[in-house]
Amino acid sequence: WGPYSPWHKFGAPKGIAALYIRHRCLNEGSDGSVLLMGGGQEGGQRGGTENVPYIVGMGRAAKLLLEKRKDSSSTRDVWEFNLLWMEQMRDRLLKNIVDGLQNITTICVNGPSDPKNRLPNTLLIGLKGVKSGSLLANIGNNIACSTGSACHSSNSSSAGCHVPPEFEVGTLRLSVGPDTTEEDVDRAASIVEEARRQLGF
Repeated sequence: WGPYSPWHKFGAPKGIAALYIRHRCLNEGSDGSVLLMGGGQEGGQRGGTENVPYIVGMGRAAKLLLEKRKDSSSTRDVWEFNLLWMEQMRDRLLKNIVDGLQNITTICVNGPSDPKNRLPNTLLIGLKGVKSGSLLANIGNNIACSTGSACHSSNSSSAGCHVPPEFEVGTLRLSVGPDTTEEDVDRAASIVEEARRQLGF
């Protein structure tokens, strides 16, 4: 359980991704060096053997997503519907957390000030006076969350967002998906509040 779904991206196997590289962009402002030394794969820019099963899995996930874009029972765009729903769940989760920690812990939302410019499925917040590692330990397996983005968990994922240090150490990342319910986010917010209370803040 958690305000998370394996479809919060689009269902490809964990550990695979696609990268679009604009023509000639690797040569702009650089010496044109390769990204990873090795064989001549990827036009000589990146060596390494491709993970064919994962690539096929990602292609299949993309095909399924395109097939499901149109709801068979209506003319609505499922992608647009999911985007709006995730935004609502993300904002509800934030409101619940803010209300639960009101006058106790100051919260900083990491990212653009306009919610419309944030990812619809991701909530990245900083809790002042709280260490995210301790908070996660108290949360345990009750909800799926992390101290930052999965690809930057060993570094500060919030440093690039100009987050003050007192909030940065309390960074918490939560994700929602198309299947996330209001009950899910309400419960998640109460679990975060209880985890903070256990720390004595």
